[in-house]
Order: sequence, then structure tokens, then C-alpha cells
Amino acid sequence: MNFNGHFRSEASNFSSLGLGSGSNAVKQYILARAMLQPNVVIDDHFSLKSQWSLLSSPNFTPVTSNGLWSGQGGYVFGDPSATYLTLNRAYLEWASDFGVLRMGRVPVSWGYGVVYDSGDQVWDDFQSALDRVEYRLHLGHIIGGVAYSKGRKLSTLGNTSDQEFYTFYFQYDNPEAEVDAGIMYEKQARATAQSADLTGSANTGNPFNPYHMPTATSPAGADQPAYPLATKTPYPLSNNFLDLYIKKTAGYFTFGGEIAWLSGDAVDYDGDGANGGTDTLNAYAALLTASYEYHKVKAFIEFLYASGDDDLNGDHLNGFVVLNRNRGRSLILGKELLGLYHGPFVGYGSLMVYGNNDTVSGVYYLRPGFRVDWDESWSTGVEAMIARKAVVAPGDNANLGVELDLGVTYGVYRNFDLGANVALLFPGLGLRVADPKTAFALRTTAVIKF
Repeated sequence: MNFNGHFRSEASNFSSLGLGSGSNAVKQYILARAMLQPNVVIDDHFSLKSQWSLLSSPNFTPVTSNGLWSGQGGYVFGDPSATYLTLNRAYLEWASDFGVLRMGRVPVSWGYGVVYDSGDQVWDDFQSALDRVEYRLHLGHIIGGVAYSKGRKLSTLGNTSDQEFYTFYFQYDNPEAEVDAGIMYEKQARATAQSADLTGSANTGNPFNPYHMPTATSPAGADQPAYPLATKTPYPLSNNFLDLYIKKTAGYFTFGGEIAWLSGDAVDYDGDGANGGTDTLNAYAALLTASYEYHKVKAFIEFLYASGDDDLNGDHLNGFVVLNRNRGRSLILGKELLGLYHGPFVGYGSLMVYGNNDTVSGVYYLRPGFRVDWDESWSTGVEAMIARKAVVAPGDNANLGVELDLGVTYGVYRNFDLGANVALLFPGLGLRVADPKTAFALRTTAVIKF
């Protein structure tokens, strides 16, 4: 048996997350995550792989126990309601001369993670996992694959309450030419019977709504107001999903991008029965990135656009609601909920949740950064996030704000790092607070990887 994984911890202090609206109490906590990924090698061909979260705080952090499309947010020191030993991946892998077959609850990643991101980075708070049968064949630099996935199943009686995905993809991976590219087509079919569960309007203990917030089961969550998408989210129903990406390195430069497009039918958001009882779906997202690395210096810039919809009662869905929650997570603006929606929960922030009722704001942001590795132990860096809503309804404001993050890392020894971050957010009126106040964050971290 082989083990890999990590242990991460952070001591964080946030001020003025309310931006001047109501209570602006300081948020303070120590948060940790112990993640194990055992690999049981059965023989030369078969292995059984899994992922364990040793402790989690479902009342505070992104919930690990939902399994599919779950969070992996860790646990808060002192939380008496912390849960133990959550298994959120388990799959069999068969490697042979004819390809690789994987079966079980499988992590799924694609491209730059615009939609599918397995959340394997230390500071990722969410992961994509599907109950899946996948076969891939390697022919030199060409990789072809097919997969059948169950995104959700609420009854064993027939398939009238199922989500079924049929996936086909090709990749070109050439390390000599330093090129990695791929195209994926996926037919996604969700049963109409799941409509209330998909939008989050069903009062179930395990809703599918990706913007769902935990129920306030204790005084710690009693003052957490819900943003509109937490109550009801428009969602694809039966649709086509097309995604292309490319990564290329040339000398000191690396650049690439990903484009994702959804088309087909969405859940009838307003329930008017028009258009055959479904809404017309047409939404897209695009990510572009470039970096320059020369000896001790690395600079990068990233741009992401996710489409929005300013009228969900118009029998259409143009908002890209399936944008992966790991994208655009700066220390304050993308990670924490702000303004009217700030509260005790940790890591539930999103750039997509500040639109008016019956809208999906979408988002576009620019994220430049710069890092210097001074020696084998010390490095410092600075990042900025400039974010705006992609669409706005009448009376709304597009500006989400500008954030500046500074960080320092010290490598104590191999695979063990200490760090500190300072963040300053200059909020925009798009966060739905009049005359918003500047927010500040201070975080110290410790990470060991194995």
C-alpha cells in the first residue's frame, strides 16, 4: 500500500467582511485539513485508490460528506460537531496493454478546471467526483477516452430520477514539443423529476444545488443570511457540453486557455410551462492564462469570463452556473462571503453570488501575479484580483472590487512549508453595500505534503 496526501493548517483573521453593513465582527479561526490518498496495489494491473478526509466541520466548511461534487474544506479547531473519517473517493483502476479502465467514485479533471477540477491542490476547497466507468487508450501522444457517469440517482426504480453523462474526449500530450491540448464532448441528461433538487428549492438534507449553504443548526449559523442563488439556482437539465483547452510552453513563456459551452435545455425556472416545460440553455465560459519564468522570477496573468443572465424569468438560461468553485478564489473576494451575506461559514465565497433575485450575474476577472524565489527556502509574491459582474440587472452595479494579496513562504525542509499572507480588499458597489468599507485579512499557514 502506498500513501500520499497532505496536512494543511491556517490561522486566519478577517476584519470588516460586512463592509459596513450590520455586524462587522472580526472572524477568527484555526482551520486544518488532513487528507490521505491511499493506493492499494493489488498486482501489476489492478489497484484500488481512495481519498479520506480525517476530520471535517460540516457546520462551517464546504461539506465533505455529500460525496459527489463535494467540498473538502477541513475542520475548525474546537468544533464539537466535527465529523470523522469521510471517504469521498473509491475506485478500481485496471491498467493493461489495451488501456486503462477506472470504475467507482472517480475524481474528474479537465484542462484548467473551468468545470471539472479534482481539487488535488493543497488549497483547493472543492472537488469534482463522479460515480463513473471510464476507459482511456494511449496511442503515442494521442489519448482517447469514453466514460459513463452517474451524477446523481435518487431511486433504484428505473432511471426516472437519474443524472447520466456520456463523455467522449481526445487529448494530445507531447512533452518534447511542450504541448498539451484536448477536446471533450459530453451529453448530460438529468431527469425532470430532479428539477426541484437541482435548483435547490427542494427541502432535502442533501441538495444538489452547487450554491447551497448549510442549514443554520447552531447559534454559529443563525445570523448567516442566504444569497439568492442559495435559495434557488437555475440549472441545466438535458444539454450538450463542449470543452476545448490548450497549453503550450515556448522558452521562458507558457500560455494557454480553455473554452466551455453549454447548450440544450435547462430547468423551467419560473414554472410557467412555456417552451415545452424547459428553458433554453446557451451559456459559456473562457479562461486565458500566460506566465513567464526566468530563474528565480515568475510572473503570470489570468483572465476568466463566465456568462450571466439578467432575467431568469425569460424562459432562457444564459448564465454559466457550473463554473467550478475553485476558480477565482483570492483570499477575501473569492473565498469569503461579504457584505449582507457574511457570517460564520468558512470557504463558501464565490464571485457569482452577488446578483439580484432571478439573475445570474456571471463574472469576469483579471488576476496578475509576481513571485521571487530568493533562495531554496524563501520566496515572496504579490497577486491582484480585479473582478466585475458579466451582466447586471437594472439598478445593480457591476464592480465587485479590487484585492491585493501579499505572501511569503519559508521552506523549513523538503515538503514542509510555513507561510504568511496579507490581503486588502477595496470593495465595489456590486457587493450590494452602499459606501462599502475596506476589508483586511491576515493568515499564517503550515503545509506538509507526502
